[in-house]
Amino acid sequence: MDNNNKKYRNYQKTEKAIKESLIALYKEKKDINKITVKELCEVANISRSTFYLHYSDLISIFESVGDKFVESLKVMIIELAKSAKFDFPPYIIKIFKMINESNELIRIGLSSEYPLIYIENIKDQLESVIKKSPVFINTKYGKEQTLAEIRIVVSGMIDFIIGLIRSNEKIDVNKYTEILNNFLVRWTANLI
Repeated sequence: MDNNNKKYRNYQKTEKAIKESLIALYKEKKDINKITVKELCEVANISRSTFYLHYSDLISIFESVGDKFVESLKVMIIELAKSAKFDFPPYIIKIFKMINESNELIRIGLSSEYPLIYIENIKDQLESVIKKSPVFINTKYGKEQTLAEIRIVVSGMIDFIIGLIRSNEKIDVNKYTEILNNFLVRWTANLI
């Protein structure tokens, strides 16, 4: 058991070194496309083979951050769908906390051309989870209306959060939790 814990700690330590090195290189070069895996490995003090145990390329670092974000949102949607009463604030706070913790890395990812494609993938994944939720399956509105609303809400929420991240200021969790909660409560109440 101790050996597994040690391996996990080493894995986490390497993950942190990779991400911190990417941030440092980006601050120096101001362009993600000017950073190579070789340079990143030198700064992180790891071998290329160690890097490739963690990631397939530089973009996959940003994908891993995006994947954690999507997983958090999926859990929120699944848990909320189980309840008749929607209690959004705890989930919104959790998401903003995660964004604040990864803010610099997310901002770097948004500065490259690739994330535009990845953001669309995030939207598609979230729409898929929401579409399967009982609240949306049993809505009083027709399927086309509900699907259009889901697309608009998911795109709007993701774009809203991206706008906050790009603003380069610390996200005021209480302020935006209230704003998003008010919107989501009104929207979901209309579906039932």
